[in-house]
Amino acid sequence: MRRTSHGLWLLAVVLLMAPALARAQTQSMYSNLSNPSIGMNALFSAQAAHNLDQPYGIQFNEAEISFIAVVDPYWTLVSNIVFAPDGVDPEEVWARSTNIPSIQLKVGKLRGTFGKHGLLHTHAFPFIQAPIIMSNTIGEEGFKAAGLEAAWLTPLPWYSEVTGGVYEALDSTADQPLDFGSNAHGNVPFLGHFKNQFDLNDATTMELGFSGLSGQGSDARQHSALGADLTFRNVPPRNANQRGWILQGEFLERGVSVNSDFRRESSGWYASYQYRLSQIWWAGIRGEQARDSFTDFLVDAAGAPLAGTVSRGSVNLAWMPSEFSFIRIEYSHSKATDAPTVHPNDDRVMIQLSYTIGYHPAHAY
Repeated sequence: MRRTSHGLWLLAVVLLMAPALARAQTQSMYSNLSNPSIGMNALFSAQAAHNLDQPYGIQFNEAEISFIAVVDPYWTLVSNIVFAPDGVDPEEVWARSTNIPSIQLKVGKLRGTFGKHGLLHTHAFPFIQAPIIMSNTIGEEGFKAAGLEAAWLTPLPWYSEVTGGVYEALDSTADQPLDFGSNAHGNVPFLGHFKNQFDLNDATTMELGFSGLSGQGSDARQHSALGADLTFRNVPPRNANQRGWILQGEFLERGVSVNSDFRRESSGWYASYQYRLSQIWWAGIRGEQARDSFTDFLVDAAGAPLAGTVSRGSVNLAWMPSEFSFIRIEYSHSKATDAPTVHPNDDRVMIQLSYTIGYHPAHAY
């Protein structure tokens, strides 16, 4: 009888607590859904460039606020809102599928999966200045437009991913040099990307990628960008936070097809090497060349921009006391040819400061 009495008392307590436990679980679930992960990065810089018609001194570049949350068992929503001196830009707002085997869908305003450097946010650039050829092909910060992408992880014995995308047809702008502005109903710019990664040893991986992007321009011609990239990354199994290096190169080209004949409008390459000196210090060196390209110091006597061949070398040193902040100093020397420019050479010294708070997703590997 005593055991039966104890059992009845225990059952009564459980029944009385059940509604409270259910409410707590429901409140916890809705609390998580209504509170996305939030982070912010603030980016500042200073530049001394005697050939540019601008004062020296520190500048505010941008503040990027990110929101990420699970919508339901099928989707995750990601957004990056950029506040800059010239306005507010919803740089990325897209939803990602989470339950389709081997395939991942992304829909919304995207940063197109093209190349290597074009996938990076400004504060994640390995050098303060983007390669010159970026702003003359797909945009200094990559190709960004509303669209739909599907990435398929192939069954090949190495990591191999194929990505295809279709996007909104947009005119060319200062930030997006590609002309996809045709009003034809069939003008749907499309992208293809093929990415492969190989383990060379326990510490080193190699990545090889190919990219293509094409659409019909406002002149009714087909405008395209092509790219190839190669990256070697070394992360030692021991002391991974103190040693390592990244060797990366990329070739980009933009052109237009006229009567089935592809005519190059701009092309170029860069090659960079970053070395981790210690847990908090990184050093880097980069060489690059851009042909038929514009840059900020390449102007005529009236100040109008000119296209020419520009070669540039850059070196930098970064102090990174944590993953949330860094201070980077950089020097670059550029030389322009094939254009009657006022300043055929350019030298500049730059400093960049980056600070991140809250949750911030990992950058592209």
